[in-house]
Amino acid sequence: MPTGRWTILAALVVLLASACARTTSRGELAPPSGAAAWDPRLGVVFDDHFTSVPVQLVGRAPIDVMDQRRFGQRLGYSDLVVLMKVDQVWSRGLYGGVPGQRLDVTLGKVLLGELPKNTRLAQVLHLHSAAGDPLPSTLTGQVMLLFVRWAPGDVPAYHHHVMPADSEAIAVIEAMVRHARAEGKLPGEGAKARASRRERRKAARAEKAS
Repeated sequence: MPTGRWTILAALVVLLASACARTTSRGELAPPSGAAAWDPRLGVVFDDHFTSVPVQLVGRAPIDVMDQRRFGQRLGYSDLVVLMKVDQVWSRGLYGGVPGQRLDVTLGKVLLGELPKNTRLAQVLHLHSAAGDPLPSTLTGQVMLLFVRWAPGDVPAYHHHVMPADSEAIAVIEAMVRHARAEGKLPGEGAKARASRRERRKAARAEKAS
């Protein structure tokens, strides 16, 4: 085959491989454009692992106080907090040649932030455990809280933490989000509030003119 045809064929192979890669990754949880760079200091909070028991929000034991502090930090620094259902637990295996654990999940109600456009609800979460302990099979079917902090350039492009979604924790998150929204402290909420006021004024003028 002439050299020119080999060159064209090689270019087509590269283009097809690139298209397949884009198709495979389409819909994966990923940061929106303009997301802030990952801060490595947050690695202790977004540790790509899970808490097996609900946080004791009224407990005063040292471990409870530490869990409450971590809970507050995760809520305060999260770009996204979402309820999810665990569909499948993969406790041991090699993922990308590295030992790890995996959860197949379905994303549900968003409590804080917004899911980036075109994010599919079925996602795969990769977990890391320094101790190498297997994930409990009882996680399957449970509704959990997923705290996400974007990490543009990383693979995957976020870090996370998973914990049980008990009613008290959900109520606290919803109350804190309502308060932050009322104070205009959530990113984008100020612009949304201004736009809403403009729309109300426009509607009032139109009604008055009619």
